[in-house]
Amino acid sequence: MAAAGGGAGPLGVAIAVAAAVVVVLYALLWLPRSAHAAFEAGRFARATRRYWLLGHITSSARRERGALLSRAGCAIATSRFDDADHLLALVDPTGLDAAERAVWLNNRAYAELRRGADPRTALALADEATGLRPDVPAIQHTRGVALLAVGRVDDAIAVLDSMRSAGELPARLEAARCRELAAAWDAKGQAAYADDYRTRAAQHAP
Repeated sequence: MAAAGGGAGPLGVAIAVAAAVVVVLYALLWLPRSAHAAFEAGRFARATRRYWLLGHITSSARRERGALLSRAGCAIATSRFDDADHLLALVDPTGLDAAERAVWLNNRAYAELRRGADPRTALALADEATGLRPDVPAIQHTRGVALLAVGRVDDAIAVLDSMRSAGELPARLEAARCRELAAAWDAKGQAAYADDYRTRAAQHAP
């Protein structure tokens, strides 16, 4: 029965609050997984929307920072470098923990590489990111690309080869790794190796 004067009674309020909590908890558990899955599959528009939603429903400063960094990654993947710069500027890198700072540095380095800036600057950023998280294949990939861009071809091959040391990579990242290895072996004049990696890249492309 409703309380005198209309409106929801205590039981109705409790049910509404519990339902809202369930919805938020479900979103916080489901959204990160689904957003990351969309990113790995190359569905960057979908991933961006889900990261945006995650950043706006959370009360966690860390989750909000993570959503911004991930949205920047989506922007870089679709060559929207101005958007990436804006998103990265919203995050103070001096206040990040090691994992977050590694992502921030990696995104900045990859954006610099793809916009054609001085690769030595990108390599310095990638080196710092690698020092913080040497176990992350995506960071190793950025460093490999930077090494290749500065002409350190053998070092680039070694880094790109090491990306699979912990196991299989997501298809999108494996395709990117193979494309860079094809370019590296082309630079060494090894056409057969380069062709083999181009074939592998095509097989793994999402």
